[in-house]
Amino acid sequence: MVGLAELASTLLGHPAVRDARATTIRHDDRDVTIGVVEFSQYVSGPELRGYVWDRLGAGCGLDGVLLVDAMPLAGNTLDTEYVRSAVIAGTCTLFEGPVDGVEERLLSIWTSTMNLKWIGVHDDFLDLGGDSIVAVEVLAKIEDEFGEALDVYDFMSTYHIRGVAGLLSEARVLQQQ
Repeated sequence: MVGLAELASTLLGHPAVRDARATTIRHDDRDVTIGVVEFSQYVSGPELRGYVWDRLGAGCGLDGVLLVDAMPLAGNTLDTEYVRSAVIAGTCTLFEGPVDGVEERLLSIWTSTMNLKWIGVHDDFLDLGGDSIVAVEVLAKIEDEFGEALDVYDFMSTYHIRGVAGLLSEARVLQQQ
């Protein structure tokens, strides 16, 4: 675990970041550390989280990155209530790993297909750099791995590993009926 200043400093090292701060808030009965980033060119929160984890390690304490047009300040300090509201609203996706074998297998498919190291089960497929071509490749691998053909529209509407795991569960339930 590293300090908030080191997290912010590391985020500032990314070429798309204009300003960065870090804070810890209470969310779902636990402390989570959020990097708040004002960007000069588009970059995704999961991409920035991976950037920090590549440099400081996944155990550095960074749980999510909130992208903002302008740094939310209360006086001269970061407005933690703004950050807390963004996390509650889902504007800032917190990292969560897989909780079962299906999610682990899907994570393996996504990381190998997208050539990414750090993917959480709630990370948005498009924010990770996915597009329709990659979606078709992921869907083909899912069909090979699970024996289930998922609809590309359903996949793109679901957009994250946990949601795709839910689609697979629904498909199995429908087959059993």
